[in-house]
Amino acid sequence: MNVPEEYRRFACREYFEDGWSTRGHFDEASQTLVIVPLEHSCVTDETNFFAIGRSGVGGIDFGYRADHEGLWAYHPIDQEFQFMAPTVAALVEGWCTGKLSV
Repeated sequence: MNVPEEYRRFACREYFEDGWSTRGHFDEASQTLVIVPLEHSCVTDETNFFAIGRSGVGGIDFGYRADHEGLWAYHPIDQEFQFMAPTVAALVEGWCTGKLSV
């Protein structure tokens, strides 16, 4: 699947081409939809953030920042970003095994 025009400012090719945008990823252990399908994603223009996943903790979302590589966590209370992983696959693996945290 090609990256739709409205998402091209984000380095999100893997999300679309590897099928994450259609299937997402549900983590059984935490009962969290860590990666959401496209219809549950959102773009926040004031932070230039394309949220494609949920941490399940404190309203923290995972996603892409405009003009940045990799996946980031956005902490809405602190209004800060934290780099998480270079790819969606690495984020899912690290988050679901406990190797990554926010």
